[in-house]
Amino acid sequence: MNISMARHVSYGLLATAFFIGFFNRFAPASFSLPISRSFGLSAGEIGSLAAIHFWIYTLMQIPAGLIVDRIGIRLPATAGTLLTGVGALTLGLAPTYPIALAGPGLVGFGMSIVFVAMMKNNAIWFEGRRFGLITGVTLLVAAIGSMAAEAPANALLQRIDWRSIFIVLGALTIAVGVLIGLLWRPPDRRSHPGAESLTPSSESGLAPSLAWHDVLRSPQLWLVLLTLSGTNGTFYAFAGLWGTQVLGDGFGLSGNAAAWSLTAALVPYGLGSLLVGQLSDRLRTRKTFVLAASLLNALAWAALLFAPWSHAVLGLACFLALGLSSAQVVVSFAVVKESVSANIVGLALALVNMGVFLTTAVVQMGYGWALSGISGSVTPQTGLRTALCLPAIISFAGLAAAVWIRETHPARERAIARPMRGVTRD
Repeated sequence: MNISMARHVSYGLLATAFFIGFFNRFAPASFSLPISRSFGLSAGEIGSLAAIHFWIYTLMQIPAGLIVDRIGIRLPATAGTLLTGVGALTLGLAPTYPIALAGPGLVGFGMSIVFVAMMKNNAIWFEGRRFGLITGVTLLVAAIGSMAAEAPANALLQRIDWRSIFIVLGALTIAVGVLIGLLWRPPDRRSHPGAESLTPSSESGLAPSLAWHDVLRSPQLWLVLLTLSGTNGTFYAFAGLWGTQVLGDGFGLSGNAAAWSLTAALVPYGLGSLLVGQLSDRLRTRKTFVLAASLLNALAWAALLFAPWSHAVLGLACFLALGLSSAQVVVSFAVVKESVSANIVGLALALVNMGVFLTTAVVQMGYGWALSGISGSVTPQTGLRTALCLPAIISFAGLAAAVWIRETHPARERAIARPMRGVTRD
């Protein structure tokens, strides 16, 4: 296999696993009703079922990075993809709610490893000047996986039982995992300079405890974490679960129309992720994009919370704005890489990523339990609005943090820092 083919096959296989993982991540938005009917779940319990993916994913970020740094990409990526497939099968075959909880948990475990493997694969196979572009393409793939879990999945549910969908999805995911184990290849150091740009973790010059100390004491990283939590953490929670209920019970949309609305909201997220990083590089500013996105996000949540829900167009416009504002994740990751020294950038990105998905888990569970606690005592719309206070507060906290983020003024030809340390050993 020549170098070009090996690069495209390696990327394509991991991108396929990434696509499937994001389908699993956002599937509860479309599958929540049939799943809740199958197990007789309340809003709080279905929120816990969706959120467990994000809890496990968050807890596994640092261990996954250490595993990939030490072992390499192929074996962890294979194991992570297989675990994702087993998780989908578990959910599809689960006879009871406690067993069903294990399904999204296994998917979260597996996807945490696949994410790290995907980012490291991009770092070693693509030069610094192309890393921003390939990161945008990767997030676009993720967005397409998310979109497939919305309206297309809802349409599929009209013809096929939800259990059958997850069983087939699990089998396909396991097949992809086997192919990764057989076909993924690392670049040849002698012919591909990108493989030489990574430093082994043992040569980073910092003990893990000192590296963590440098990461945790950086105010800039905590500000980026809060900002991304306000935009992406809240958006993921609703695109992945509660958005269909807000659009359905709040704005009177049918289940199919609500699913298509969420699919539409993921379009600006995917396309924006592809373009906004390059535009930020060209204009040599990061903070402008981060601040504008945070403001747009906060205004969208404020409209959902306070504006009259008399027109479905308002709901669609708000979710489109939430999707577009979340596209600044590429710029925020660039801020992280440009704010810390190269030998701790991996840990810095892991910390920020953990914060975003921890927020998603908290919002999905908190919103569900808040909705369960006030149901019956108020009208459905009033209950939805009251529960929306949680993501709205987080969004405005993110906007406040964005104001204080320090501009990094990227150079025109600035090499993008590597997101993961360690040489490949496959």
